[in-house]
Amino acid sequence: MIDSLYNSTRKGWLKAFSFIISTVMFISILLFSERFSTHFGGQTPYLVLLVLYGMTILWIHGIGFEIRLHLFKAVFLPIIGYIIVLPSLCYLIFPLFI
Repeated sequence: MIDSLYNSTRKGWLKAFSFIISTVMFISILLFSERFSTHFGGQTPYLVLLVLYGMTILWIHGIGFEIRLHLFKAVFLPIIGYIIVLPSLCYLIFPLFI
């Protein structure tokens, strides 16, 4: 099951999307560092680790690193990275609408 989920995201356009989204997330953390630190690291600092974990997953996927072991495919599943990074990116860029 992990192989089928991981192989469904091995398309080229999804890898490019992962690279772009992780780059945009990194830039938005740099640009909105005060907002990121107060909203994500304020009362629950584990959210910062979760966002960095999601961004790491998308960097690994976007660069094109091929994972072979099933355990690491489960840990670095790109779908988990999308679920973590996309809402946090929307929250950083558009805080008034959420």
